[in-house]
Amino acid sequence: MGEAELQPKNNLVIIHSTIYFYGNAANDNLSLQTAKDIADHWNEPKGKVHIKRNIYEVFFDIKGIYEPSLSPQIVFENTNPRNNYFRIEEYAYGNISFVDGLGSNTGYFKLENLLNNSTTAAHEYGHTLV
Repeated sequence: MGEAELQPKNNLVIIHSTIYFYGNAANDNLSLQTAKDIADHWNEPKGKVHIKRNIYEVFFDIKGIYEPSLSPQIVFENTNPRNNYFRIEEYAYGNISFVDGLGSNTGYFKLENLLNNSTTAAHEYGHTLV
């Protein structure tokens, strides 16, 4: 999920998202790198959108935060549309990364799917933007 900010004076739409990473394979560096990879992959095409006859550039502002003590209550009670929560583990059910449903702000990353500038995190993030 994310929150859109329209900046008419700059002809810009910014999608703000914060991703909280947790799990046995998560750490500070991986959280920062995964958020950067997501932003890089979504910003690379330099997308544009038409809004009321104006053309706006689209920019994804993605922040990654390692939150090892994340509790289910924090996730369940979240009302901030910017917040997403992804568990990172060495193994995943079905041997693949996933979100918990289209438009969901929670998911599971298999560690191997995040390495070497993979597009998996960007792909799964896209499912949160419905």
